[in-house]
Amino acid sequence: PDMPDPRSPAYLGALEELLFHTHVGMGGSTLTLFTNRREMEAMYSVLKPRLAAEGLSLACQTRGTSAKRLRERFIEDETSSLLALRTFWEGFDAGGDTLRCVVIAKLPFPLPTDPLATERELRIQGAWGKFTLPEAVLTVKQAAGRLIRSSTDRGCLVIADSRVLSKRYGSRFLKSLPKVEHDAVPIGDVADYLASWREG
Repeated sequence: PDMPDPRSPAYLGALEELLFHTHVGMGGSTLTLFTNRREMEAMYSVLKPRLAAEGLSLACQTRGTSAKRLRERFIEDETSSLLALRTFWEGFDAGGDTLRCVVIAKLPFPLPTDPLATERELRIQGAWGKFTLPEAVLTVKQAAGRLIRSSTDRGCLVIADSRVLSKRYGSRFLKSLPKVEHDAVPIGDVADYLASWREG
């Protein structure tokens, strides 16, 4: 509830704190999904040393890295965490304790300059509600599906975008998830909340 709007200058600083507390609370095994490479790399540069001081390793889908190799390394080490882009939003399987937490840094709406979204807006009345919103909802649902790959899997989904609470369309995202109930946890309480979930 205390995350700034993603368009706010304060967002990245708050995201850093949220991701730090999330990784500490989970003790690793966290996949953070980004829609923006620049923001992902900025988070990686500040989080990697902070998490290393806590004994946690962090990898990032930087330019030129093999997505296949990143997947293999993530699956091999149950305490490692990964910051990744679109290729990891769907089709990434890591069952059991290898992946216990997925963080969605920002709702996956296309940029205003996206050619397909722009063309739809020009040609179709209400295109955002007919196409853009449902596609984003489906993408979030698929990302949540990374956590539960079998009947014995359990995990936490952290949505770091306050628009799921502040915007009318936010309920569409929450209702699409496997578990309808959710908690709005202040950033400073996230580590304790997740540590308690792990122990439970």
